Amino acid sequence: MTRRVMIVMFVLGAAALCLFSLAGRADAKGMWSKVAGSRQGDAWYVDQTLAYEDRHGKVTNSRAFLKCVPGKDSDLGEQVRESLDVSGVVPGSFSYFVGSIAVDCRTRLIHFSEIKFFDTEDNIMFREEYGERQYYASVTGHASERIAHYLCLEKSGFLNTLKKQEPFLYLFPQ
Repeated sequence: MTRRVMIVMFVLGAAALCLFSLAGRADAKGMWSKVAGSRQGDAWYVDQTLAYEDRHGKVTNSRAFLKCVPGKDSDLGEQVRESLDVSGVVPGSFSYFVGSIAVDCRTRLIHFSEIKFFDTEDNIMFREEYGERQYYASVTGHASERIAHYLCLEKSGFLNTLKKQEPFLYLFPQ
C-alpha cells in the first residue's frame, strides 16, 4: 500500500471511531432549527431529520424530535423542575428536554411518545414515555401552533423541495 492510501484509511478509521463514540450522546445533538419562542425566553427547535406521511401531495402526519430550552425564569422551566422534583429527580442542573413527537396534520393533534430531560452537560437526567392515546391540541397563538405549522409543511411548494433532499426526508409507505 502506498503511504497516501494508508493515510486515507487511517483518517476514515478515525472518523468512524469518532462517530461510534458519539452515538451515545446523539439524543441531545442534532441539526436543530428554531421554530418558535416565547416572551419568557423559551426556545423550541425541530431536528432537521424529519419523517412525513404524504397523501395526494398533502402531508397528513409528521414525526420529528422537538427540543425545548426554557428561558431563565420561564413558567415552563419552573413547571418542568417541579415535575422532575416530584418524580424524585434533583432538578437543579436541568437544562432542556428533547421529545419524540408526531403531529396529525389533519386534526392538529400533537403526540409525545417520549421525552428525555437533559442537564447542563448533555446527560439524560430523566426519561418519560407516554401512552398512545395521550394527545395535545395545538393552540392558536402558542408555540404549539408554530411547531405544527412547521412540521406539517404548510408552505406552498415546500414539500416538493424537501422531496429532492432525500438524505433528510423519509416518506412513510401509504
